[in-house]
Amino acid sequence: MDPHRYRSLTFEPLKEEDIPILYSWLQKTHVREFYHKKRVPQWNEIRAEYLQRLDPDWPTKCFLSYAGLVPIGYVQVYRVADYPEYAAMIQEDNGISLDLLIGDRESLGKGWGRLILLKFINEVAFPLFDGEHTCWIYHECLNHRALAASRAAGFKHVRHFSEEGDQKELLAASRNEVSTLAARVLRG
Repeated sequence: MDPHRYRSLTFEPLKEEDIPILYSWLQKTHVREFYHKKRVPQWNEIRAEYLQRLDPDWPTKCFLSYAGLVPIGYVQVYRVADYPEYAAMIQEDNGISLDLLIGDRESLGKGWGRLILLKFINEVAFPLFDGEHTCWIYHECLNHRALAASRAAGFKHVRHFSEEGDQKELLAASRNEVSTLAARVLRG
């Protein structure tokens, strides 16, 4: 396990001055392969989309993830019930769901995805949505790296579904499972 790297992770709420780095990550090939892959979003679209998410009343809470002082990724969390179309698509109406990306190419393939998931869900997501006990995440079935990170963070297969013609895998993890795994990582 990796207690030092786990402890080095921090999450800062997205700020307006962070949007340029997020925009640069969304342009990278390794991100676009599974995120915004239909077309490259333009600066004004990304800026408008993420500026609205800075509103404290916006239901999606957005963060940059840092390894020490280096921003390496983006993660967002939301209550499933706040997005009825999404709830219908995944056929679930309780819990929270999250999306993440590792934008820093140098951080790929080094286990950061698993650590980000464990620490963010345990220390940020569930405390933000205290009454929820299940966290959902889905990935394209072809996104083996993301699926492996989610499984290593305790997520279990629930079902497959289709979104815009792409096959997705829905996974779930409970608050207790994530808390137990996070404690194991800290113990080393």
